[in-house]
Amino acid sequence: MSKKSTLKIMMDFVQNYLDGKSSRLDFDLDFNHYLNDNYANLEWEVGDLADCFAFYLAEEGYDKSHGLSDAAHMKLIKEQYEEFLDAMQSDIL
Repeated sequence: MSKKSTLKIMMDFVQNYLDGKSSRLDFDLDFNHYLNDNYANLEWEVGDLADCFAFYLAEEGYDKSHGLSDAAHMKLIKEQYEEFLDAMQSDIL
């Protein structure tokens, strides 16, 4: 059985929220914990992509989502996740 990469774990965490498999409360309570616990491994495994993930999902997503309605929260996280996926596929990293 192969071990999941840290990036895959973080991406699955976000995707589970976007797919409705976890609640906003679960996402809000656990996102920073997951990122803090996994960031060193994420940085070691994927280098600059770790900063990219933190920028789009933490700084431009989670950190700006407080006070939003559930629908607006979901929309913001989805937009930022798509921005991250686009950056991951591009040659900017």
